Amino acid sequence: MADSGSPRKRDEEEEEDDIVCLDPSFFVDRSYEMTTFTFGSHELRLLCLRAASTDYDLTGQLVWPGAVLMNNYLSEHPENVKGCSVIELGSGIGITGILCSRFCKRVVLTDHNDEVLEIIKKNIELQSYSENAHAVLTAEKLEWGNSDHISSIIEKHPGGFDVVLGADIYILENFIPNRPFLLFICNISNFSSGILWTLTRRKLPTI
Repeated sequence: MADSGSPRKRDEEEEEDDIVCLDPSFFVDRSYEMTTFTFGSHELRLLCLRAASTDYDLTGQLVWPGAVLMNNYLSEHPENVKGCSVIELGSGIGITGILCSRFCKRVVLTDHNDEVLEIIKKNIELQSYSENAHAVLTAEKLEWGNSDHISSIIEKHPGGFDVVLGADIYILENFIPNRPFLLFICNISNFSSGILWTLTRRKLPTI
């Protein structure tokens, strides 16, 4: 048995001394920049990052191509959401839902990540100074399939939503909505709801 003065014991103690515990906030980038986005005749000024944080779960801090695609479409065809109540899944910084506020009566922006929800709320607050936003804008925490989150949203919006939006909320091209996902959509929408979904093709690393 090795005693406290043995080389093995000393090596173990030195290894323990080399371990550095970092606070989770170390991996979070909050250096948001005020950025102007233009979609048709509509201009949005929002806070966002230029690149994602090191945490894979924080990709919602920047704008993805699918959201740009969705916003260009909506700016050209606002009749698809005009006067509607809308819920957006995986809102990120809120760029699509906030554009919809120019045409809709009510927009609920959602995300499952608390850090991303904070930037959504800041961007919603910025809209209070805009004369162009007509809808009631709110942010809600929503993890797909989380019954507590879904129940909370349904309780606040018992009439459901006319339109469900999703821009780049799933990155795999071969994704086929499965039964749990479809049931989730049914829970937050009504029988006449429409769904608008954009997905951009991208190359993924292979293993």
